[in-house]
Amino acid sequence: MSTPLLEIDGLRTVFRTSSGDVPAVDGVSLTVRRGQTLGVVGESGCGKSVLSLSIMRLVAHPGRIAAGRVLLEGRDLAALSAAQMRAVRGRDIAMIFQEPMTSLNPVHSVGFQITEGLAAHEPGLSRAELRDRGIEALRRVRIPSPERRLEEYPHQLSGGMRQRVMIAMALAGSPKLLIADEPTTALDVTVQAQILDLLRELQAQMGMAIILITHDLGVVAEMADEVAVMYAGKVVERTDARRLFDDPQHPYTLGLLGSIPRLDEERENLLAITGSVPPPFALPPGCRFAPRCPFAIPACDAAQPPLLEVEPGHGAACIRAPIEESLAA
Repeated sequence: MSTPLLEIDGLRTVFRTSSGDVPAVDGVSLTVRRGQTLGVVGESGCGKSVLSLSIMRLVAHPGRIAAGRVLLEGRDLAALSAAQMRAVRGRDIAMIFQEPMTSLNPVHSVGFQITEGLAAHEPGLSRAELRDRGIEALRRVRIPSPERRLEEYPHQLSGGMRQRVMIAMALAGSPKLLIADEPTTALDVTVQAQILDLLRELQAQMGMAIILITHDLGVVAEMADEVAVMYAGKVVERTDARRLFDDPQHPYTLGLLGSIPRLDEERENLLAITGSVPPPFALPPGCRFAPRCPFAIPACDAAQPPLLEVEPGHGAACIRAPIEESLAA
């Protein structure tokens, strides 16, 4: 096996409150290989977006990385100075943020926002060269009339166009790793399919790795090679995408899959996970999913189960794993 492009080892990100430090990401360890797509899935509040911001070193005060390492090609991003990290962002690692209408600056043109990062990383480029690179970035994401669109502002573009601009901005520096945080949120299904096809095509052309953060298991099934399921700041299951759908081994994953409509099954009502994700300042003792788990037993409240392999390449953080088919039914 080749050396992973990205290694996350025991990452812990906390937010300071009047009651002390509260963990939003708690001991997460993941690896991403070159050219691989890792899907990170879970409900809102599970820590997915904070994980992505931690990788990029963009967690705002009062948040901070309290422990762990984030290694990009063996280089610990958590140990870099602010200036060194700015040199990494956009060149080696880039991010598509949620909700492009609020992520794009309304007072700057699309062209300015795409070329701003290029100018920072390649200060020798002339204005004409930056413009040409911006036009090429828009053409790469299949935006028609890129010369005209370059001069327009975010409010003049449709939701799908704005998302393409976000992708163009992220890929302008040809990064080795792209973090896509809910890249299809608020898009209709047709535009969503176009955006996912575009990401796959650009990944094949550039050979980059992708961390795809989403709550949509349909997107995961279509895009991901491997999947990490997060719950309350922890990874509770990790395996390849096919195995996750065929043989889930954590009750939370079973609940997520059970809530998806299926054409091959006649089901009057979709399954639902009772309750909600606990806030990080009020985590239950033991397994954090136990209060919502239909398979919970008293031992689940004793200690947080570690992520252990139930079979080669398939890890689950549950004392009842491997889950038998009779129990899962």
